[in-house]
Amino acid sequence: MEHFVTVQTLPPGLSFPAEYSEKIGYDAERGRLVYRGVMSKADFDRLSRLSDDWSYRRPLEDLFRLSIEEVPKKPVLKRFLSAITSLGF
Repeated sequence: MEHFVTVQTLPPGLSFPAEYSEKIGYDAERGRLVYRGVMSKADFDRLSRLSDDWSYRRPLEDLFRLSIEEVPKKPVLKRFLSAITSLGF
């Protein structure tokens, strides 16, 4: 899965580590910072340390939120009813 956020430009001199070449990139034509797959917290931390410029770091945070793997949760009511049923009510 590919996720993206809008970024006008990257900070001068910012380049992504070679090991992230298949994961993250910047599409200058469309003004998009793109991440492929699920971004781990360790990946986010490493990528955020590449620049102190908030015009990069803030969109990176948004991209992280978009690309983390979310575990679907059972709705609260469904869990409650399941618990009541298991007690014999």
